[in-house]
Amino acid sequence: MFIKVKVFPNSKKESVIQKETDFFEVRVKAEAKQGQANKSVINILAEFFNLKTDDIKIIKGAKTRNKVFEIKGVKNQIEKAVEILKKGGIIAYPTDTVYGIGCNALDNKAVKKVLGIKDRPANSALLIAVSDFKMMEDIVFFTKKEHGFMEKFLPGPITFILPKKSKISDLVTAGKKTLGVRIPDSKETMEIIKQAGFPIITTSANVSGKKPAVKSRDIDLKVDFVVEGKCKYKKPSTIVDLINKIIIREGEEAEKVRKALNAEFSLQKYG
Repeated sequence: MFIKVKVFPNSKKESVIQKETDFFEVRVKAEAKQGQANKSVINILAEFFNLKTDDIKIIKGAKTRNKVFEIKGVKNQIEKAVEILKKGGIIAYPTDTVYGIGCNALDNKAVKKVLGIKDRPANSALLIAVSDFKMMEDIVFFTKKEHGFMEKFLPGPITFILPKKSKISDLVTAGKKTLGVRIPDSKETMEIIKQAGFPIITTSANVSGKKPAVKSRDIDLKVDFVVEGKCKYKKPSTIVDLINKIIIREGEEAEKVRKALNAEFSLQKYG
């Protein structure tokens, strides 16, 4: 694998940020001699990819900030996230709204881990992200009219509450017979779910009651892997109870949803 790296010297904290599949930003603490700076970057990349430094070789830009490295035996971050999810692990990942943490929504053991990480009470339901309406249809019930309505907003920053199917455990919904589900407008999230082949839990990457994270560096939770990326909207999704046709949480595009609900259904503001 070949990756492009842009080096930022004199950073307070050394870090590596994956912007695209093959493009990274690496921040180093000091502007050392070029050879030492290159060595620092290799050490940081080795730690990030969990590889030996011998597996990383600079092939272009040794004397500039824009460099190209050859890395042996590394998987890109989407593949790594999917691998962790399939093994019952927990990831943090960017959605179109805020950073989320998630797991295989069909794995109760993993769901319990998420509840523990979030310090979330067992009587508080979790939300689920899917890649398309076909996957959504596997876990919730909805009418043709409701399908058409949701298509106006998904993929996007809207969560819809619908009657759940038995495939989803009561652990996810806190014993309720309804489930909040959405299709995020995020290429990272969509690709993870598509490659995994199952729905994933999507809950904000913060301890319950604390401010949601919108950047990876804001995450202060113990997860198995953090997927780097950007959050488009910076605040949580609007939640619509499509059974009772009411908005129960106002977030992104709430007014747009309200007008559409008024046009097709009767709408009351939650109380």
